[in-house]
Amino acid sequence: MNTEPPVGDDLERMLVAMKQNVLERTPDQAPRRRHGAGRRAGLVIGVVALLGIGATSGAVALGMVPRAFVAGPAPIATVTPEPAVTSVPSSAPVVQSPPPTSTPTRRPYRQTDPSTWTISGSEIGPVALGGTVAGETDDLRGPFSLLPSPADGCVADNTWVSPDGVQVQVVADDSGSVSTVEVTSTATSTPTAPVAGPTTAAGIGVGSSAEELHAAYPDLVNDSPGTTGDWSMWSVAVDGGTVRFQIGTGGHVGAVWIGDVNRPTAVCDL
Repeated sequence: MNTEPPVGDDLERMLVAMKQNVLERTPDQAPRRRHGAGRRAGLVIGVVALLGIGATSGAVALGMVPRAFVAGPAPIATVTPEPAVTSVPSSAPVVQSPPPTSTPTRRPYRQTDPSTWTISGSEIGPVALGGTVAGETDDLRGPFSLLPSPADGCVADNTWVSPDGVQVQVVADDSGSVSTVEVTSTATSTPTAPVAGPTTAAGIGVGSSAEELHAAYPDLVNDSPGTTGDWSMWSVAVDGGTVRFQIGTGGHVGAVWIGDVNRPTAVCDL
């Protein structure tokens, strides 16, 4: 058995039928029985009550009577995680890289600038061992001037000097080929600083200190046993040949030469 009250169209039809039934029965009973007024009143009250119930149900059905508000689900907040920051302890030691050391760059070779000439085991600047004296000394003209040979013989043949006081001597063997090339200075004493003349690839030349010479060439050979200071002579293999040095006064290089073991000498040096 359905116990649910009628709603919607069924309720409306029921109410109309009950009202019609009451109206139809009321005229017939009015003349005969007055005491039926209370009965009719009860019916009217019942109809009104039903009408009230029906109206209320209809209002609820039609949305006229407000119902309890049902809240929707609460929005879920989306939290974006922030990237983790790695902190460095303040007590951590800071390691500093040493500044890069610069390597000196050798200036490009210029035939007119003797300070750009390189001393190797086989040549000094444009002058090479084994060539003719005339052919090898031709490039010396310009930056150097040929010194005349005085009658006393204290200036060797083929000795050339530059305006900066750099002296180059070219020695020939009996066949006329260049056998020795030497670089010195025209100063009366050994220069205490490098002169503007030829140097080795390591930067050693006339005027370099003995300390610089040994630092540049740790494998130097002492060609004057028993002597290590002034006037000592040293040699080192460079580019398939031998470069020789003599320490002058004050612990600086006074002469650099290639070729023969012995230094060239003038007549007045004998």
